[in-house]
Amino acid sequence: MRAIALRKIGFLAAAERDYPAANLYLGVIMVRRYLLAGLSCVLLSGCASVGNESIADATPETVSGQLVKGRTTQQRVREVYGDPMKTSFTDTGNEIWEYDFSRMHAKPTNFIPYVSLIHSGAEGDKKSLVVFFDRAKIVQQYTISSSKVDVSQGLIAR
Repeated sequence: MRAIALRKIGFLAAAERDYPAANLYLGVIMVRRYLLAGLSCVLLSGCASVGNESIADATPETVSGQLVKGRTTQQRVREVYGDPMKTSFTDTGNEIWEYDFSRMHAKPTNFIPYVSLIHSGAEGDKKSLVVFFDRAKIVQQYTISSSKVDVSQGLIAR
């Protein structure tokens, strides 16, 4: 500990000569700080999500447990999944609600200087839930789908 105090007030040479183990200790502390900073950057950077989070972890099985064709009401769908992202009507007056959710992660090349100019972007997953109601506002049909999403930019983009 005395070596740390000596370094702070400018007696670096004395600390190195009198306490060689202090250099190793200080080196370990610096490595830990850099590892912690690097790990924090990796964990906190490059992630984004957009859309209705109620379908983020939905699967066909969980949706079929919540939506029963011919029985589930429009009000119940709103309680479970919230307001739809998009609403449309068919020519016969039936209503269609659409829910979307996307989770994207930055590509590793985004963080490499100069390489990011040539190729960068994001990749992730997109989920969509489409619910079809009859005129009585009862679920008649629904579908849930997932797909991979790849957004690229730069001189070499897919």
